[in-house]
Amino acid sequence: MCSGNRIGIFGGSFDPVHNGHIIVAILAIEQLELERLYVTPAYIPPHKVSSTIAPYEKRMKWLEIAFEGVECAHVSDYERDRGGVSYSLFTVRHFSRVHNCKPFLVIGEDSLASLDSWYEYESLLREATIAVYPRNSIEVETALKAEIVWLDAPRFEISSTEIRRRLSEGKSVRGMVPDSILDEVVDFYG
Repeated sequence: MCSGNRIGIFGGSFDPVHNGHIIVAILAIEQLELERLYVTPAYIPPHKVSSTIAPYEKRMKWLEIAFEGVECAHVSDYERDRGGVSYSLFTVRHFSRVHNCKPFLVIGEDSLASLDSWYEYESLLREATIAVYPRNSIEVETALKAEIVWLDAPRFEISSTEIRRRLSEGKSVRGMVPDSILDEVVDFYG
């Protein structure tokens, strides 16, 4: 059922994965009529200092637990297997070859605003259809010449940064993080 060539890629550091990520994934699968959505944690995020994020293995485990039961979502360890810095272009090219199609790349509106700073972004814009979910009431004016699809998604203020901040202050993140990983996330960041 979820093995065709209408695919999407949803990448990020997922430090930690939160309920907003799951909502965006489900909406992308439904609205883009995806047969498979690859949820791909960055092995070495290009825009973050790797020593400040949770270890890859921990982020991968949390994603596998959080996305268990989300139909058509597949947590992929491609970026770890590839090694090196996790540039979206390489991931897009890999899944494009595997499925012989032009994939959707699901990103947040905040990422769209800085997309022109991404590695070989012009190639990325040619090789993927960019699917954007609205975030944090950011209004992005873009001059990017790209095929952009806007997801009809609620704006929510959940972010991994906010979760880490709240935990460092001893505050609750219940309802923000999936219950299935809540205790582990609290223990790790708290």
